[in-house]
Amino acid sequence: MSHLLLPWILTVFIEFAIIWLFIRKEPGKLLVYSLLINSLTLPLATYSYIYIYPNLLLIEALVIMVELVFLKFLLETTYTQALAMSLTANVGTFLVGCFLLN
Repeated sequence: MSHLLLPWILTVFIEFAIIWLFIRKEPGKLLVYSLLINSLTLPLATYSYIYIYPNLLLIEALVIMVELVFLKFLLETTYTQALAMSLTANVGTFLVGCFLLN
């Protein structure tokens, strides 16, 4: 279980920082949203990859779509901006993960 804690913490803070770069207001609220969203999507994505279907591209695409819906409604933004935030945040997290694993 502890081996999942560091990736979760990194994901929450990296995605928070990227979303904050888009929104630039209410950082506490954005951090809570990042915490809530990633507490749902990261465990589901990890479980899906390990036990259901190990296709990282498909799982990441699904995570981006789920997160864009959450961001759209929680931040009351457009679908285009929510997609840009979700895509950028998840690509950023993915690249940091790849860098840390090598």
